Amino acid sequence: MKYDLSKHPYFEAYTDPETGVTSYLLKERVGEQQMNFYFTNSGMTQDGEYLWFQALNWPAEISTLAAVSMNPEKPGLRHFPAAGFSGGGNLPVVMPGSHDVLFGVRESIYKVSPDGKITKVLSLDPDFLNNRIPTRLMTHGSISCDARRIILDIRMADKTYIATGDLETGEVTMVHKFARHYDHAMYAPNDPNLILIDQDWERDSMTGERFDVDARMWLMDLRGTRFEPVLPGNWFRHNGSIICHDFWSKDGWLCWPDLLDRVYEHNPATRETNPVWNRAACHAHTIDRRYWVCDDSPYKWGKRPCKVVFFDRESGKELDIFSALPVPNCPKSAVFHLEPHPSFTDDGEYIVSMTTVRDGRVDLAVTPVEPLISMCRERGIYAGPDAQPGKD
Repeated sequence: MKYDLSKHPYFEAYTDPETGVTSYLLKERVGEQQMNFYFTNSGMTQDGEYLWFQALNWPAEISTLAAVSMNPEKPGLRHFPAAGFSGGGNLPVVMPGSHDVLFGVRESIYKVSPDGKITKVLSLDPDFLNNRIPTRLMTHGSISCDARRIILDIRMADKTYIATGDLETGEVTMVHKFARHYDHAMYAPNDPNLILIDQDWERDSMTGERFDVDARMWLMDLRGTRFEPVLPGNWFRHNGSIICHDFWSKDGWLCWPDLLDRVYEHNPATRETNPVWNRAACHAHTIDRRYWVCDDSPYKWGKRPCKVVFFDRESGKELDIFSALPVPNCPKSAVFHLEPHPSFTDDGEYIVSMTTVRDGRVDLAVTPVEPLISMCRERGIYAGPDAQPGKD
């Protein structure tokens, strides 16, 4: 690890009473609720110097950005009230190779730096808007592997518009429009013209009637040559599966948990699909397809505590990071997306998640991975793809 968080004055250690895994909770506060970025985006800068996070103050439905210096010898914590977003989308992303973060507000994308400088990066064309206000510019920021463009899955007037934004010139290029709801657009990590996009449920804005997903995961070539479902034979909810919260691994495989089954990986080039982890997770994450983490399950909070679980593919064993998270002490809403959303930092050194171990208080947690691996291999429970079902 670059820095020893046990020596950081802004973090306090928490050891899970069931497994002995130690994580570090940010004890300095700039918000009543403090939580990580959405699991597809690490809030840690690539050089490991800053950890960005969301600060919230219920009942105000707005998230604002803050950053903590990870260097114990140069601790610092800054809150940026003007760097705020709401509506359940426009979630931030760290710009590769920098300390800056992109976030969306109404029709514009902005950049904020640790020194507090905020700069407009791009805006939608007024003629395209035609006096309308988008409810979302992007679900969560995703930047192309050449670091030139950001993908936009604009939601406006019950329509979805896919576009790209040039991060240098600010030019926005429309790619396609849909008469239904698509979201979670993410660039492939190895192809600047390929995105993963999800079909999502929607509610008619006039009648309130809900329309469910048909096929969740789709691949789209931004040059207009490809738009196809990842799993053509999978009809959402009709095949004994509920695929959710899909993402890319760093080497260009697609990964997802099935709420009714287990965690999978898929090679989009060969269409090979493999079960990886025998856990019906809610959100799962990996960067190298060797080490995995998930939450299980914020969808069942109220019936039982939620947990955050680590999985080592080599040994096939899993170990709880947080074995029993109590229900958050404030309501969940579109903005208060209060779920652990655990994910690895880009260098694989840490897992960052939201935790509620302090009597339901919403806190930012950082778990070092290296000691977790040895602990999992020593005392974990087997949970490989051939494990018997029936775990909690």
